[in-house]
Amino acid sequence: MKPDRSSNPIISGTTFLIAVVAAFACLVTTAFARYWISQYHNGGIQNSPGTAEAIPPHIIMIMVDDLGWNGLSLHGKNDEVKNPTLERLARKGILLQNYYVYKFCAPSRASFLTGRVPGHGIWEQNPSDTAQVGVNLKAKMIPAVLKEHANYSTHQIGKWHQGFYAPHYTPLGRGFDTSFGFYMGGSDHFTSCQACPNNIPPPDFANHSITCPANYKRSSGCNLTCPQEGGIDLFRDNRPAIGENGTYTAYLWSKEAVRVIEGNANRNSKAIRNNHPIQPLFLYLALHNVHQPVEAPPEFLEQYPASDYNETTIPRRYYNSMVFSVDLVIANVTKALKRTGMYNNSIIVISTDNGGTFEHSGAVPGSSNYPLRGYKYSYYEGGVRGFAMVVSPLLPKRLHGTTSRALLSIYDWYTTFCGLAGISNLDGVDELAEVAPLDGVDAWKVLTEENEDPERPPSRWVDRGGPGRNEALLGVGHGKEGALRSGDMKLIVGNAGMDGWSAQYPGSTETRHTRPESDAVCHQERPCLFNITNDPTEEHNLADSLPYLTQKLADRYAELSHAMNVLNGYEDQLATLVWDGSYHVPRTTNGDACEVVRKTGFWLPWKAFPHDGPPETFPEELVLI
Repeated sequence: MKPDRSSNPIISGTTFLIAVVAAFACLVTTAFARYWISQYHNGGIQNSPGTAEAIPPHIIMIMVDDLGWNGLSLHGKNDEVKNPTLERLARKGILLQNYYVYKFCAPSRASFLTGRVPGHGIWEQNPSDTAQVGVNLKAKMIPAVLKEHANYSTHQIGKWHQGFYAPHYTPLGRGFDTSFGFYMGGSDHFTSCQACPNNIPPPDFANHSITCPANYKRSSGCNLTCPQEGGIDLFRDNRPAIGENGTYTAYLWSKEAVRVIEGNANRNSKAIRNNHPIQPLFLYLALHNVHQPVEAPPEFLEQYPASDYNETTIPRRYYNSMVFSVDLVIANVTKALKRTGMYNNSIIVISTDNGGTFEHSGAVPGSSNYPLRGYKYSYYEGGVRGFAMVVSPLLPKRLHGTTSRALLSIYDWYTTFCGLAGISNLDGVDELAEVAPLDGVDAWKVLTEENEDPERPPSRWVDRGGPGRNEALLGVGHGKEGALRSGDMKLIVGNAGMDGWSAQYPGSTETRHTRPESDAVCHQERPCLFNITNDPTEEHNLADSLPYLTQKLADRYAELSHAMNVLNGYEDQLATLVWDGSYHVPRTTNGDACEVVRKTGFWLPWKAFPHDGPPETFPEELVLI
């Protein structure tokens, strides 16, 4: 099926009546929203939201896949890319300068959805396609909490990557009212087939017809022939999205986001007219761009004329076009929020899941973490220091267009969103909290402090051994491999992962992948200590010159790692899996998973129940095809 580019299917009109009702709703909700935020900031409001008297804000979480530190123009080193929407939003929001994510996909997303450091009761590795694993069911994900305790309408769009072998692990099984996206870590942007490594040289770099070569062997896939390479990975709710693939997925996700926003506005307009409770919106929009395969349709490539590139830099044209598609999607989301009268009562967070990537023995053309060291899969700053922005009319105006140096992490949004929703007691938020309490802090309170250099508060469980003030653990690693930020300092223990520097800016070559001097290499016998404030590119290892501090932080990392080394919910399955360096893969291809693909052409759950039995709260409507 060819991509449908006859028109932009993202933007849809509204009737005059809806516009009038939306305008009225905007006036009502904005006033109460500002009151809600002010009271929340002062520790007040405990009454149940869902009425005009106490309405929490709409929360829009937009995750950009594999976006590097220098993937946009906003850090001042990449004028080659075009992101006018994000530049406008930055003038109305806060850029986060010391924001940390996990070093790769699935654990980073689980960290956001559960409010915990990867390894602290949730997985710390990527799942392979046919592994019967998923994020710990004892952890209640943020959509379920917002829906149960604050009457939010919850929706997931785009990349999932949190397990799907049984319906309990799918978005609907984890608390979302609706979902439209793909289950695994990557798919072809045009066909929605299971993705293959994209090592095709220009000028055919973006020719999706050869992106997944026929009969490509993938260790954990089903080895089907293209265009069914491993099957189509596209679902709507708990059903295959039959007939919906074939359009560049940035269009699919954007159109669905607009549909969800307009649907929420229409329902709330009717509720107001009928004096019924209204529902704030929680939208988790997990874009596939700028993840491999590097593909873009002609209308995006036109933004970057081929004449601006040479033989060395031409692959960046395709990558930059993917960045432009991200900007377009975000533009359409913000326009929909404004058109429906929801924008003034919205909080938008835009975040990467990990740093720019070095895949399949080569740097992805255009992916850039410059000037930071390292890539995705690395504990160096290029892998874990992420791009993030908070945009909202509810922010104090003094913060518009500012940059925050506060130490924050992707696992902070769980606690933050709950606080904004008026959910004050998180001690027993889920079954997992008894052995693995939430690790996040309230980022909204940190960011809105009357302090130019705010400190990171201690964790909720600091008295029981949890992270203290200005501490952020970046990975548990069973005490053998991880990283700890403590104030200005950063300790890396064990193998730090993908090393080197990548660069993209006018006049640069495609990449600069050089190995550092030996005294700056981190490995199991030699931890690294960096002063990130003074040395953000991690070129000067201070472990030898500051042995006492190095040992002190190493001991502290060991304490935290031991305290957080909590079972993640699928240990009894590990005997059937093999660690291949990036993924837990089955020893043999799972026949049940592949049989579903062969019968339907789609990747779908292949077990009726998880290996540990169905939870009592399992929705009955989630059934296998």
